Amino acid sequence: MKIIQLLVYKLLARVLDTVNLFFNVRRLHYIREVIQVSVEVLVAQIHNESEAMAKRRSVFAFRPFEVCDVDYRSTASLTPRGSGSGRKFPKARSGHRIVCSDSAIYCFGGFNPNNPTTQNVNNDHNREDSCLFEELWKFDMVRKQWSLLLDSKDDLPIELASNAMLLYGDTIMIFGGTGFPFGMNCSNKLYVCPTVNKSIGSLEMLEIEVTGDPPPPQYGQGIVCHDNYLYTIGGTNGFDYTLDVHRLHLPTRSWECAYECRPNINDDPLGRYRHELAYDDSKIYVIGGGTSDSVFILSSIPAYDMKTNKWDYCVTKPDPKAGLPGIPAARKCHSCVQIQTDQGLEVIVAGGYDGVMYFRDIWKLNLSSLEWKLMQKSSLPHPSFFHDAATTSDGCMYIFGGITFNNNTNVRTNTLLKMWTTIPRLSVIAWEALLHYIPGLPSRSKEELLEAGIPRQFVSRVHD
Repeated sequence: MKIIQLLVYKLLARVLDTVNLFFNVRRLHYIREVIQVSVEVLVAQIHNESEAMAKRRSVFAFRPFEVCDVDYRSTASLTPRGSGSGRKFPKARSGHRIVCSDSAIYCFGGFNPNNPTTQNVNNDHNREDSCLFEELWKFDMVRKQWSLLLDSKDDLPIELASNAMLLYGDTIMIFGGTGFPFGMNCSNKLYVCPTVNKSIGSLEMLEIEVTGDPPPPQYGQGIVCHDNYLYTIGGTNGFDYTLDVHRLHLPTRSWECAYECRPNINDDPLGRYRHELAYDDSKIYVIGGGTSDSVFILSSIPAYDMKTNKWDYCVTKPDPKAGLPGIPAARKCHSCVQIQTDQGLEVIVAGGYDGVMYFRDIWKLNLSSLEWKLMQKSSLPHPSFFHDAATTSDGCMYIFGGITFNNNTNVRTNTLLKMWTTIPRLSVIAWEALLHYIPGLPSRSKEELLEAGIPRQFVSRVHD
């Protein structure tokens, strides 16, 4: 029966894709996204039913470098209804940001013009941008459940698309972003949200009071924290694009402009937005990005030296095993994470687009050798952009949401994907196997888990 339902939904999706080519009706786009979600739910249910049968006679298999769908919908009935919203998981979106610890993913903001949120229409702001998501979600990796931590009833930023976001210790840091229409209302404010020992109802997001010379209000910038400084690089106000470097001294909360790019005078890199940043002990690397009508190549990567306060260009090496040119195509609106491996720091780039082409490939860049490697076993289910990714300390990458290109149609999604980017410690693989064989393990108390001999580091992932 479910297979017949799935076929009907897919047929309706094809019909709507054809209609949407000729008629730009928002309601039809919304129905198309609802059908896409329904298709994903049915596929997950069919997969789980067959997988449940297989689990009884199969052994655990650790599969690194494979992109897998994380089924959170089958456990949605057990998820608490956060903040009285009635929703048990985030709606389809793009332009959001995610970060993660070893036990949870946090998702902030996002945009969907085809799925306006009624919570924003009736709030005190009375804003036009009802298609933005004024909310912070948490995904429990062990229980595979979403919970809504903060929404429009809380004091959240109103710039909710293309922010910059990171997890600094146990504190979420959110900087910049834009409201809708894009560029009309940009931010240069920094917000923090502590996550440790906070339950729903006690969590709050606070604006940090700062001094000094702050960067201009922008969106699509990138941020990193290093050596007591928060660096922000690039961004746009919707018209002008920069790659200026500003930094906030965290102990004193004082801003300064570290470097103002002047590409017309110096050999400085051109301005851009929706790039991604990677960093080591001395340099910050700018991966891709673009403007409204251009994208930047990945064969030469701008690198800002934090010690000498200078820009340089790193010429990357192609993957000899990949087809020519052996280097990922120029792109923006992709995702990027970095991991520490035995080979040094490595950067994982997934998806994106160049204004014409949409990408589903996944590449790895070693920051020591500057050599690209196409991850042959890894690819996104569909070409995707305006999604976001985060990784655990063990090297497990999660990708959430974005716009997928399927059947010649752009559709926003709330799919959560998972991929092991490296081979983790044996204890981590054993923990994955334990959760596979004992799915009810998270329901046991902290004392029971410790008494059973489970290491404290994994018990804390269940009871943080």
